Amino acid sequence: MIQRGGLEIPTDQPALDVEGLTVTYGQEPALWNADLRLSRGSLAAIVGPNGAGKSTLLKAALGVVPRVSGRVRVLGEDPARRRRLVAYVPQRTSVDWDFPTSVLDVVLMGTYGQLGWFRRPGRKERALALQALEQMEMADLAGRQIAELSGGQQQRVFLARALVQDAEVYFMDEPFAGVDAVTEQSIASLMGLLAHQGKTILSVHHDLATVPRYFEHAVLLNRVVQAVGTVKEVFHRSNLDRLYGGRVPANVPEFASS
Repeated sequence: MIQRGGLEIPTDQPALDVEGLTVTYGQEPALWNADLRLSRGSLAAIVGPNGAGKSTLLKAALGVVPRVSGRVRVLGEDPARRRRLVAYVPQRTSVDWDFPTSVLDVVLMGTYGQLGWFRRPGRKERALALQALEQMEMADLAGRQIAELSGGQQQRVFLARALVQDAEVYFMDEPFAGVDAVTEQSIASLMGLLAHQGKTILSVHHDLATVPRYFEHAVLLNRVVQAVGTVKEVFHRSNLDRLYGGRVPANVPEFASS
């Protein structure tokens, strides 16, 4: 058992444990009877075709979309009881970037969960936010309006916000989408560092060619979880052909074709 933010975290519990999870939008199932377990320190990609329920799985694990059935445990507890230990990086396209706020203020939002409703960020939180921006090579833009940044820069700011939360579990929804090559490498390095520190990362990822390069585990999802395991265990041509209906891009790495 370890202590984090006044919460006890059992070291013998998985970071994420999903059992029989079903989510529907209207009458249409978005996820069906999904089972998934990730140990602490996992660096995992969720891959699958469009409409496969990848983002829904993250949101259901966060508790922000209702479940029809099944259960979710984050670090051994209901997600609502672990909220301070979970960071979420949403899809960049889902954010209103015209909201008038500075880069530093966006990152400071990551400290609110630790402060509670009635305390404002102070010198300590500002220092942590600047440190996170420095780590993402964005400190020189701390005073800039968020709407003035490029797509890659905006994504770095959201990752800095997640970093300042000092979470144990990170849910990321397509963090590589629409970013430049330098930002992509920066994000990949950050995820690897977090996993090395014992943090757990579950990320929606659309580029099959880079899955073996950036991730250690893979969740193959098409409304039903078809396979979960290390990339070498499950990321193979037969599984991917079944997942994508035979439409697997030719640039998937050679070892994944065995």
